[in-house]
Amino acid sequence: MKIKRAFTSVIAGFSIAVGCLAINNLSANAATTQNGVTNDQINQYVNNATLEQKVGQMYVSRTPQDPNQVKNDVSKYNLGGLIVYDADMKGLTQQQFKDKMKSFQDSAQTPLLVGVDQEGGLVSRLTHSGLVQQNGNQFAFPRKQYEEGGMKEVVDDAEKNATLLRSLGINWNYAPDADYSTKPGTFMWDRTFGQGYQQTADYLSKVVPAWQHDNLVASTLKHFPGYGDAADTHTGFAENSKSLTELENQDMVPFKAGMKAGADSVMVTHVIYNKIDPEYPASLSPKINSLIRNNCNYNGVIVTDALEMGAITDFAKEHGNASVDVLAVKAGNDMIMTTDYATGIKEIVSAVKAGEIPESQINASVTRILQLKNKLGLLKPENLMFRKPTNNNNNTSTIINPGNTDHKNPSVISGNNSITISGITYNNDKKVAFINGKVSDPAAEGSMIMTATSANTGKKITTAVVGGKGVFAIELPMTNEVQNVKITSDDDSYAAVTTKVEAIKADKPVVNTDQNNKQNSSTEKQTNKQNNSVKDEVNITLNTEKQANSAKKNTQVVSKNINSEKTTVTNPVYKSAIKTNYQGKNVITTSHDSAAHAVAQKSNNNAKVLPKTGTKENIVALFGLAITSTTALFGLALRKKN
Repeated sequence: MKIKRAFTSVIAGFSIAVGCLAINNLSANAATTQNGVTNDQINQYVNNATLEQKVGQMYVSRTPQDPNQVKNDVSKYNLGGLIVYDADMKGLTQQQFKDKMKSFQDSAQTPLLVGVDQEGGLVSRLTHSGLVQQNGNQFAFPRKQYEEGGMKEVVDDAEKNATLLRSLGINWNYAPDADYSTKPGTFMWDRTFGQGYQQTADYLSKVVPAWQHDNLVASTLKHFPGYGDAADTHTGFAENSKSLTELENQDMVPFKAGMKAGADSVMVTHVIYNKIDPEYPASLSPKINSLIRNNCNYNGVIVTDALEMGAITDFAKEHGNASVDVLAVKAGNDMIMTTDYATGIKEIVSAVKAGEIPESQINASVTRILQLKNKLGLLKPENLMFRKPTNNNNNTSTIINPGNTDHKNPSVISGNNSITISGITYNNDKKVAFINGKVSDPAAEGSMIMTATSANTGKKITTAVVGGKGVFAIELPMTNEVQNVKITSDDDSYAAVTTKVEAIKADKPVVNTDQNNKQNSSTEKQTNKQNNSVKDEVNITLNTEKQANSAKKNTQVVSKNINSEKTTVTNPVYKSAIKTNYQGKNVITTSHDSAAHAVAQKSNNNAKVLPKTGTKENIVALFGLAITSTTALFGLALRKKN
């Protein structure tokens, strides 16, 4: 496998070298357009700022729910930007929100890029939060706008929405979506333009200038190099098996058009592209970044997708809890979207001082960031005057805390907002549990953070981002005791829920308790009938014979798949247990509902799972069942003969 991956990487690297050199990136205008400061002033700032100040500029963070924490941290860490979600807007008038954003800007050492996901449709933070009311198709998915009003409506609405965003204090939109999906029902389908690759490219060539009119708002092409039909990276790994040639001739065509149209930034996805870089998600891959920067000649800002997504947290755990912030910078990203900037800044600074990252790379990224801010009219000479550094990364780590921490009294008691736990899953050695669930609002995707705390001590354990269709999966380290876990949302209209997570030994089969009880009850009834009459015994024996035949068929299936990554076994006892293997990770689910979540979230549809599966060890049980049934039939025949 390692040899194959190495060979694939060499071929991919050679192909990249002859990539999309023809692109003349017009977003370089961002580097030369001067509004408030000169290039010399920007260069002087970059040359004289502390390393901590410069690295702080590379962070765009989810906005903490405590406004005082925001004001403190944007100054203390010299953060480059914030991203606002529904929770930052709910319950506020437009004037209150504007005042809130202004207070953050006034506290910042350097003016902030304030970003938002305002694609339209389900990904419309303005309308979903209630800050802005829906107005016809103005905030609909571009696909719907185009189908009902043509390209003119798409462009007109983009211009209006850009003006609206800037009036609210938002200057960076994580749109338009440049992805193309071929399969209805996949994670990205609804968010795409819905036409062919070239039609999508034509759309981007028109909508990018509309979003960026009068330099009010920066636009973002996402999710490079093309999300395609991959699974949801909010909740786990996702892969794309297209070759570089296929990507260049298909998925990257819209991105190239958007770059030519002058897009200010590009967001990189967390999908793993096996034939380009089989080791790293795109957001952490130098090879993917090389496609953008060196071969496409793109000189705008490159930003990661949110690093707290499941695909990246899973990757970090599989690589010894490696610093994904450091890996993101090594890959070549200019800005890192994450929440734990206090820890990340310190790690990146250490990596630079250790010679792992050249400071010249940091300087280049900060220059691009400041040039974008200057293009947007955010910078004035006084913004680049040095304040006394306030960074003290030895202080307590800044982790975003959810609002309404007790969640006993939801702010909106409508019965519509709810958290449902669908099942508990475990990895193969039972050291990690996954609490699978769903929130009632599908538009919470990417916006809502779920937090797991100990119901006994109130101590925070971990967090997870809600994925597509409101689904989430929270990774929970196992202990030797039953854990009572409280699940809360950062949206205070959702009441908390509590669930129990049992400690399971590695050699113990994972069985759904309710299902097992039903099996035991059924077995007892069959045993009673067997004791009452020979006729019942014959019926049971015949049922056993059917099971034996079924076992034989299933054993044949197992024999064909036993050495593959996707191993399935049917066992009449453990009907509810499902096991799948993905990149060396085994996931076992214990309920019918959680089965779908475990496969979709942690295996990302890469493992084909047949209904009612168990473990390889059950093969022995299946053979035993066949032998038992044969013996029973033979014994019954002797009894009848006697």
